[in-house]
Amino acid sequence: MVTIEGAKLFLQLVNDVSSIKATQESNRTLRSIRLEDWRIAQNVKEQIQQHIDKAAAINFINANNPEVAGRAKVVRTLLNSANRAELMELQGVNQSSLYGEINSLHLPEVLALIGEKHGQGELYIALKLSIAGVISTVTRTHCLPEQRVYHRGRLEAVEAEIAGIDTADGGVAQVTNESRSNKRRRS
Repeated sequence: MVTIEGAKLFLQLVNDVSSIKATQESNRTLRSIRLEDWRIAQNVKEQIQQHIDKAAAINFINANNPEVAGRAKVVRTLLNSANRAELMELQGVNQSSLYGEINSLHLPEVLALIGEKHGQGELYIALKLSIAGVISTVTRTHCLPEQRVYHRGRLEAVEAEIAGIDTADGGVAQVTNESRSNKRRRS
């Protein structure tokens, strides 16, 4: 007899949506899992079995390349908001922001992939959820060269100030030594 907890564990085995890394590393060799004698509601059973079947199909299609299977699961499940929400709910995973796991410099590529694989509606949702990262990427890539110029200028000013102090200290040291020499001669 398969309980709801057992069915969720089988689903998590073939497609763990707790993180991008977990999804990529979920089982990539099982090609078919058919659970019998379920002790859960029919609609939940069908929902879980459907997700298990889709993950197993990805494994089957990419049998010779497990890395591609892992990436395909990420694209199909995590980069689709409806699939992601459904799987996270089924697996009891906190629905934190997926986009926080993605390096902001890679966001444009990820967003392009979402638009290509899932259409404009999903792209809009992804943009809405990741806009802070996209803006920070654009702003950061624009601002970093400007910051470099600013800090180089500041560094040159500090180095000039240090050189001026060194020159002035050398003069003070000479004046101090001369005044001591004069005092000794007078006595």
